[in-house]
Amino acid sequence: MKKYFKFYSLLVISLVLLGCNNAVQPNVFGYESEDGNKVDISTGDQASLEVIVNYFEGYNNKDLETVESLEHQDFLGFAHTGQVVEGSKQHIEMSKQFLDQFPNAKWEILWSISSNINFKNKPTENWVTTCLNTSFGEGENKNNFQRIFDAQIVDGKIKKAYLYQRDMSDREIN
Repeated sequence: MKKYFKFYSLLVISLVLLGCNNAVQPNVFGYESEDGNKVDISTGDQASLEVIVNYFEGYNNKDLETVESLEHQDFLGFAHTGQVVEGSKQHIEMSKQFLDQFPNAKWEILWSISSNINFKNKPTENWVTTCLNTSFGEGENKNNFQRIFDAQIVDGKIKKAYLYQRDMSDREIN
């Protein structure tokens, strides 16, 4: 009996010790290419999602001070049109012009995902990818777009962003 007790005790202790050595792995759900090699994309900082929520609430409230406070001064934006926006000041000026022309503009977040790109040859980057329904204009001139806004978040602010867009069908709007 003692022989079996020692064996089972040793087995249980071994399993406990081996189980404690397993490091927690990030939730890997994709990859990106770095110099032709795949690097893991894992679950990102959930606090970054709030940056995006506050950013588009700022737009919906026509509060460009909030929008500007959530961008780095050297913000870099790439629009779906090929236009490049360099600096938060330029972006805010463009936003003022847009909101003056379309005061009823609205941004509705459909979903948002925070992810980390775990590069091997440079620091990890946090990105938030967000799908939005965007509308502006009135009557026959009303525009309805679905947009993907892909934003790099650094220190709680947007550093770089890419905007992709498609027209929404009447079926989606109604």
